[in-house]
Amino acid sequence: MSSIAIASDRARPAFADSKAINRLLFGAWYEEDVYHRFCRAFPFPMRLFRGRIPQAMRARNLIFVHVPRVAGTSIVRALYGPGCIHHHSMHYYATVDPGFSESADSFALLRDPFARFASAFAFVRAGGTQSSRLSDVFLRQTEAIATVEDYLSFLEARGPLDLDFVMRPQNWFVTDPDSGAVLVKNLFLLGEEDAALNAYLASHGVAHLPWLNRAPRPALLLNQSQRRRIERIYAGDFALIDSHRRQKRARDAARVAKIAAE
Repeated sequence: MSSIAIASDRARPAFADSKAINRLLFGAWYEEDVYHRFCRAFPFPMRLFRGRIPQAMRARNLIFVHVPRVAGTSIVRALYGPGCIHHHSMHYYATVDPGFSESADSFALLRDPFARFASAFAFVRAGGTQSSRLSDVFLRQTEAIATVEDYLSFLEARGPLDLDFVMRPQNWFVTDPDSGAVLVKNLFLLGEEDAALNAYLASHGVAHLPWLNRAPRPALLLNQSQRRRIERIYAGDFALIDSHRRQKRARDAARVAKIAAE
């Protein structure tokens, strides 16, 4: 049941977390968020950091925006190899190198918000997975979370930069922070558009996709009150996915009409 805590084998932090220094100096825990804040405040000077875009990404002329808990680790490894796992938003790439972000292809995966919530809750309760550990600072902050209600209250009390990446709304990664416009050129819904995703990856030279960072977990049963709270927390994600589905239906209908007219 949703109110039962998931068993956790959390390891205590062995040393001070450097993210605390980021927080003290820049008001953000993660290095990606430090750059995000500077991109918002000083967009033109941030173009001096275009060299931070990985060469593996430039070589493929392909930007993958890694939304956590949406099979992203496997895709990053398949496209760029090890050592290239970051959680930069598309706004970051578009700011530090507008020319590259415009000329390169770009994509991201989205996931049903309820399914992603369940995955993130299990991840947080377990302190991460074998290949991806929850950072020390969030291990400490979430050690008292035992139930879905605890986790929901934790999310409701914080903004995106006060949350680990696995907890953040998916639209934070792929849309413009001011206008809400989608910045990536291609979106795929995990579990709904897998065939289209596989074809897209094959066109970029990825024929086989290993599934990394996958952790078994018991089913999470949510009551109506909990589902409504999730809908409020991730309202932007529900709206984004609904819009994507409507646009896909319109494109499919137009394609069928075109074929019928030929």
